[in-house]
Amino acid sequence: MFKFNEIKQVHLEISNNCQASCPMCSRNIDSGKENPLIKINEWTFEDFKTIMYPEFLKQLHSFYFCGTFGDPMLNNDLIKMCAYAKITAPTVHVAVHTNGGARTTDWWQKLAQALPSDHIVVFALDGLEDTHHLYRVGTKFETVLKNAQAFIAAGGNAEWCFIRFKHNEHQVEDARRMADELGFARFTLKNSSRFIIEPRQAVVDRAGNLTHYVEPASDTPLKFIDRKVIQAYKEILADSTIHCKAQHENEVYIDAYKDFYPCCWMANIPYTVISDDEAAGVRNEMKRQHDDMSSRLGTVNLIERPLQDIIDSEAFQTMWDDYWYKEKMIVCARSCGVGPTNTFAKFKDQEVK
Repeated sequence: MFKFNEIKQVHLEISNNCQASCPMCSRNIDSGKENPLIKINEWTFEDFKTIMYPEFLKQLHSFYFCGTFGDPMLNNDLIKMCAYAKITAPTVHVAVHTNGGARTTDWWQKLAQALPSDHIVVFALDGLEDTHHLYRVGTKFETVLKNAQAFIAAGGNAEWCFIRFKHNEHQVEDARRMADELGFARFTLKNSSRFIIEPRQAVVDRAGNLTHYVEPASDTPLKFIDRKVIQAYKEILADSTIHCKAQHENEVYIDAYKDFYPCCWMANIPYTVISDDEAAGVRNEMKRQHDDMSSRLGTVNLIERPLQDIIDSEAFQTMWDDYWYKEKMIVCARSCGVGPTNTFAKFKDQEVK
């Protein structure tokens, strides 16, 4: 594994708060209520300067604000953090991933001016006016579009990221044309990887009422992780060869509590609600593996322990032989595994927030 001075990219979750209620986000559970394991937390500007101190910032190629549960726009110090990075390491690439439904147009103009010249803000726009809200529950298409236009007009580089579902796949080319007309720098497509057991997901409001279903796009190679995949997960693991994305890109992840994880996929595990269904056994095993990894690493809070101390520790440098080649971590096989029978490998295009 890479050493601290070889880190080139950092993934930050500076807030685990979000105003949206996307049905397959880990912050929500099947009843339509928020995940009870998640306690709202966010970084302060001082936290950012402590963890992303000048010498560390200057060694990076890039860092990005995204996360597992929250939207960076909900952090009140985001603009300060971007301005600090612009002054401290003006050549670093900064990316921000957002649902785009929060803040005023004036705020978005200020963000564009605060970001370094090499930047991108990725707006999640999953359809057009009549479909976007079906997955991005709690956001309004016209609000997101207005915020994106204000950002672009102020000199910002924006990307339209479109997650395809059955209800919006017919709108891809219209959305692509709209993105071009409005000045988006890029337009990207993704398929959701979050269909578990059933090939559709119920959307339930906060009162517990079923409102509609979302289904995968018609040409998704494997539309959902079905019962056969779950039952055969041990055989799939045995056949998997893990090519770690974090290792390949020399990347680390830091969550909203300022805790270090090797990647965002691992950071999701402690906050997984174990439902009484066919996937419960797999989820429990993932938690067991996560707890074993945590006990080997020790303290991972970066306010209490420097990142360099964790990364350069013997535990971090040596434990991957066990987790990749001996007892393979399920999360690693699903996210970064390849193999002749590894159906997990068909989920490489992960859904973004």
